[in-house]
Amino acid sequence: MKKTVIAAGMMLFASTVLAQEKSFVYVSNGDSGTVTAYELQKAQRQLKPIGEYPSGLKSMPMVVSLDNKTLYVSVRSKPYHVSAWHIQPDGSLQHFADTPLPEAMAYVALDKSGKFLLSSSYGGDLFSINRIVADGKVESAPVQVVHTGKRAHSIQTDPSNQFLYVPLLGADQLLQYSFDSHSGTVTANTPAFVNIQRESATGPRHFTFAPQRDEKGEQNLYVLTEMAGNISRLTLNKDGTLTEHEATPSLDPAIAANMQRGEARPLTGDDDLPKSAKPRLWQADIHITPNGRFLYSTERTSSHITAFHVSPSDGRLTLINSMPTEAQPRGFAIDNSGRYLIESGQKSTQISLYSIDQASGKLTLIERVPTGKGANWVTIVE
Repeated sequence: MKKTVIAAGMMLFASTVLAQEKSFVYVSNGDSGTVTAYELQKAQRQLKPIGEYPSGLKSMPMVVSLDNKTLYVSVRSKPYHVSAWHIQPDGSLQHFADTPLPEAMAYVALDKSGKFLLSSSYGGDLFSINRIVADGKVESAPVQVVHTGKRAHSIQTDPSNQFLYVPLLGADQLLQYSFDSHSGTVTANTPAFVNIQRESATGPRHFTFAPQRDEKGEQNLYVLTEMAGNISRLTLNKDGTLTEHEATPSLDPAIAANMQRGEARPLTGDDDLPKSAKPRLWQADIHITPNGRFLYSTERTSSHITAFHVSPSDGRLTLINSMPTEAQPRGFAIDNSGRYLIESGQKSTQISLYSIDQASGKLTLIERVPTGKGANWVTIVE
């Protein structure tokens, strides 16, 4: 009898662990106006489709609540809003709220407390901070709306949640603020920005913080420049200001040699640029593995994803390789184990599941699975 009880307890424990280890993947499809859901089955090394959910045309950036119970989707068609979805135990989505936003938001994030939604607008040249209430709904009245220079593109707080940063693609600047995590408001730091401008028109776009400090004790931040085709490394000072260091080319030189500097995309449409002698550089997204060893970025024109080794001593990047991926790769995500990377392409109707070699950082394609049209953002919930 005792053995039976023990065995039953072990089975219950095992099933609980398996349930806790479930990973769900969500892809927003701007042209389809949907979010597609999948289960990342790590034991089987595959993505299992769950369903597709109508969310509105130009459904694009997404972020998940800290408790993994709510998915927030920014809808960049009028009326501009953020759509909130409850994540069910099986990974399916249940819509429960829409909250207006002051502009079409190109990026959404949460502060480190999970109490505030941060959103930035490329077309509106502003960012907004909205409080999130107990049931996960985003409050309609913003805590603060801050007007910026040209083309605010992304927004995040630092790991300590004391400072907030916004790159201006049209001004080659990274705005730096002090962040009050109680009120959700910001005040400009001194100085108010750092230039990302070793040359003109670099176009700082997305950025990521290293998950740990390097061996020198410094916190590194990596900014992807959309037009220059570089990754700038900056370090965070005690007062929240940033110091820029080297810029690393973000594509294999053999590929970049056949391309020319990019230009800021007009608000009328990504394809509304005059013809050029060579294809234009057009960087998209950047992420780092949870252990801080490898960093990846995407380039849309050549449809490549590039891997880098991160030096533990000082955070410098060393190129591993660039490899072809989904057409016009826009967004991707890395799972919490650091073993899987999932990438979407705006001109592809499939997403790619890659394994990450833990020794070399190289990617190996496992499979491609169907998704909606205009896939542009990937969020993993674990």
